[in-house]
Amino acid sequence: MLWRYLRIYMNFLRFAASRAMQFRAELLFRVIMDVVFYSMFLGFYEILYSHTEFIGVWNRSQAMVFISGFLVVDALQMTFFADMYHAFQQMYRLGALDHYLTKPISSWFFVGFRHINFGSLINVGIAVCILIWALSRYPVPLSWQAYLIYGIMILTASFLYFLVIFAMLMSVFWTESTEGPLSIYFEGVNFATRPHHIFHGVIKGVLLSIVPFSVFASIPAQALFDDVGWTSVLHMLAVVIGFFLLNRWLWERGLRRYASAQG
Repeated sequence: MLWRYLRIYMNFLRFAASRAMQFRAELLFRVIMDVVFYSMFLGFYEILYSHTEFIGVWNRSQAMVFISGFLVVDALQMTFFADMYHAFQQMYRLGALDHYLTKPISSWFFVGFRHINFGSLINVGIAVCILIWALSRYPVPLSWQAYLIYGIMILTASFLYFLVIFAMLMSVFWTESTEGPLSIYFEGVNFATRPHHIFHGVIKGVLLSIVPFSVFASIPAQALFDDVGWTSVLHMLAVVIGFFLLNRWLWERGLRRYASAQG
């Protein structure tokens, strides 16, 4: 079963690669926009640390690793998931989910993983280079296990990013609109670019569990700085499993309310 889904996903990648070669101007535009985006985030933290030595409990080098990790997570989700967000809304409005529901594979998998922007892989490479630069400037020696676990957590965080947004988008089955959830998403991204230490009380709990934007980059960074902080690792694992199960539950119940193109 797993091998079958891997083969299907490789076909998705091949189709996305051929499509990317047909729109080279769009590819160049995406690269330029993301370089500007990355520069703004890094510049913002450089300005902050020109006025203070610590934000929360992290110094400049730690913050640079944190924000660079977020850039990698964002680049990965923009490559492998973001195009689906817009496609799903369009499919729902037109009643075009029928095509996906008739396939002999999981419709949740088909809808969620079908749309890949292969051209954004260049931006993933740029973001990874920025992260390597930030890690090279980190003054505290870390074990290779810490780096390995951190890399796995960054990949997992991009998948969690997708799970959170897809769960929000599935509210369309009940509300007929995604404007509210998408507004939460755009605001949530701002929280994702802030260290989780600066939040307290209920807000911190919400950002670490209910709408876990602080888990995307802050928790992996914390695990790295703790030289494999297993509390952070287990926290992320629990949140990912929870949102995966929530996705499946929402999808199954949402489809019961879906009115197809056939009425």
